[in-house]
Amino acid sequence: LLPVDGSFQSRIAVDMTIFLAKMFNASVTVMHVVSTDIKTVYKTYIPRENYAPISTATGQFPRTLKPPEDRGYLIPEQVVNEVIDTYRTEGETLLSETVALLNKEHITVKQKLFYGDHIAQAVLDETEKENYDLVIVGSSGDIEKETDPHLGSVATKLAHATKCPLLVVRQKSKISKILVPVDGSAEEKKALQSAKLIAKPSMSQIILLHVQEKSLLRIRPQMREVGIQILSQAEGELQDMSPEKQLVPGDPAKTIIETAKKDGVDLIVMKKRHPTSIFGLGSVTDHVVHHATVPVLLLK
Repeated sequence: LLPVDGSFQSRIAVDMTIFLAKMFNASVTVMHVVSTDIKTVYKTYIPRENYAPISTATGQFPRTLKPPEDRGYLIPEQVVNEVIDTYRTEGETLLSETVALLNKEHITVKQKLFYGDHIAQAVLDETEKENYDLVIVGSSGDIEKETDPHLGSVATKLAHATKCPLLVVRQKSKISKILVPVDGSAEEKKALQSAKLIAKPSMSQIILLHVQEKSLLRIRPQMREVGIQILSQAEGELQDMSPEKQLVPGDPAKTIIETAKKDGVDLIVMKKRHPTSIFGLGSVTDHVVHHATVPVLLLK
């Protein structure tokens, strides 16, 4: 499933989808959600105003004066319908262009146009109705620079709530090097299997990374041997893939992101943690998916 909005990161997600679909001979459903949120219409119809910072005489940090939610504007229904109709036309054009790109690559594709106030919810509803193997989204519709790691609201909601594997795309549109953080838990077996599934046809290198807290190593130096064993067990799951193994002391989340940058990784594969949590992600996974500058594949 490929939700598109025409943004910079969405276009990269299209390229990544083409890469994966051709590799696995997969069919693709391209979807677009026409926003019917009245707040979006307000932003379109009413010029944005500038609000001066409040005086900091009290010693507080500067803050911006925000207008109240109800700004007293009353937009005629005809205008609202015209704006939404414009969104629909733009969405249809975007779907047609995206489908044409996939057809050019001989990929089986169909398109779906939805209406709704909440884009993420529309995507979640679609994944509940159909049996998708993967959802591919750009990290944010607001990003205009490749190096911006910002995670948008739609990608954030999907990362926390979707039961389907989710690939959050940034920068990269092809895969040749995959990073799999391991900690010895039973949950990571699926991450290793997924990395192997992608690595074989793409001839990608796999890097296994185990990060140990410096404070723990200082108190119990023998934990390094435990780390070596964890990496060896993970290697065993990959059979003849000959992965590179790295045992690194440091903060797990930051080290994963730094390693991805240092080694030119194209994809980080991680399992969601604490599936019973209302937040849906563990702290390390949450930090990585928000701040990594490369695609992150989240597996339930």
